[in-house]
Amino acid sequence: MKQFFRDFMSYHRRERRGALILLAIIIIIILYLNYSHYLFSSQKIDFSKYEKQLNSFSDSVKLQTDSLEKETPKKDYTSYSKSEKSKTLKGERFNFNPNNLPESEWRRMGLSDKQIYVIKHYEEKGGQFRSKADVKKMYCIQEKLYLSIEPYILIPEKKADTLYHKYVRKDTAKSETPKPKAEIVLVELNSADSLTLIKIRGIKGFYSKKIIEHREELGGYSSKEQLMELWKFDKDKFDAVEKYITVDITKIKKININTCTAKELKHPYLKWNAVNGIITYREKHGKFKNIEDIKKTDLVDDETYRKIAPYLKTE
Repeated sequence: MKQFFRDFMSYHRRERRGALILLAIIIIIILYLNYSHYLFSSQKIDFSKYEKQLNSFSDSVKLQTDSLEKETPKKDYTSYSKSEKSKTLKGERFNFNPNNLPESEWRRMGLSDKQIYVIKHYEEKGGQFRSKADVKKMYCIQEKLYLSIEPYILIPEKKADTLYHKYVRKDTAKSETPKPKAEIVLVELNSADSLTLIKIRGIKGFYSKKIIEHREELGGYSSKEQLMELWKFDKDKFDAVEKYITVDITKIKKININTCTAKELKHPYLKWNAVNGIITYREKHGKFKNIEDIKKTDLVDDETYRKIAPYLKTE
């Protein structure tokens, strides 16, 4: 013990103070853990009062429920016949003409507002039901629904004399010669202005402008198919206008690959490395003897050559 105090006194003053504080904290914790239950007494709560109130409330609710059940008669759903159930599920069935049928009638047949909207939108766009098959084609009418309403569809046939008077003049005594079909006027793409281009059926202001812009970028059109390089000018649109257009390849502005600069050789069909390769090859090996020699640069593949060839010359 003497040795302990001797060692303790050999510590620095701050170290001794810290050790005493730590010892005091440990003693306080030990005393608290052993004697805290004497200081704080646990108080039990009596819930019997609340249990009585809860039981009385549940009894009152049960009495009200029993009285309501006695007063309200139970519905007997077994009395509905199969036909009534079918009517509720599928709607009514009656003879109808689908053309310009009011929305209320479609709704009577059990169609939803969404289905009716599709049908009315079809009619607003000029659609007409000429046969039962046309009704079946409506994607909003499922196969099961169509089979249930198909026997009730009545589409009156147009009388022959009505069609006759519609397309034939009344003075049938005079012999009529059929009108000649309007001649197709061809528009030449490399010389037409925007006013001429919009006369082509299917070409409007937007595409007339784009056709001219692309023509200037290319140096002229070498084929009709180049129109499909325009934005959203697909095969269907091309097929619709192809018979109204023609291309004069003599109007193409050609580039002399033996005298041009890199800037003059710039073209939508040539990448920048191909342009530089052609100029560099010419400087090293001399002038090109023919256009196909540009493939010797190894920077122009067969597809690129096929597209760019109509725009190049050597003389």
